[in-house]
Amino acid sequence: MEEKDLRWAYAAYKLGAFGPIVNEGPEGFNQFFEDYTILHDEVFVMQSETKNGRIPVGITLGKYMGPTLFGGDTIWFPWATSRNKMECMTHILNELRRKYIVMLFCSMKDKDFYVNIAKHGVIRRVGTIYDLLTDGPAPLFQTRKA
Repeated sequence: MEEKDLRWAYAAYKLGAFGPIVNEGPEGFNQFFEDYTILHDEVFVMQSETKNGRIPVGITLGKYMGPTLFGGDTIWFPWATSRNKMECMTHILNELRRKYIVMLFCSMKDKDFYVNIAKHGVIRRVGTIYDLLTDGPAPLFQTRKA
């Protein structure tokens, strides 16, 4: 993640994309963001064409474990459209599957989003994880070989 991308993440933070604001100001955001990402190896910035040009519309986090990249949280910025989300996630998973086996889970409310990505042949559902999330089971997805 580059410095210019952090400006967009800060704007999204001020608009509540990361949940309630706990630290005010740029310094507070920097500390929050460092704490938020510290357990992950990668922060992938998802960019898309918008009416303001090509700008970041979200981030997704990843943790390496051997040849596997475990997908962490994905935060969509408030200005991301449904199309931005679908195109960006499909693109990043398509790129990552060339180098890694990507495993990710989601809540049941997000399942249809990933099922739609699976229709593009980029990922497949490989099971369900129980007792992980408080709101119910978590569908588990894996990237397909490129």
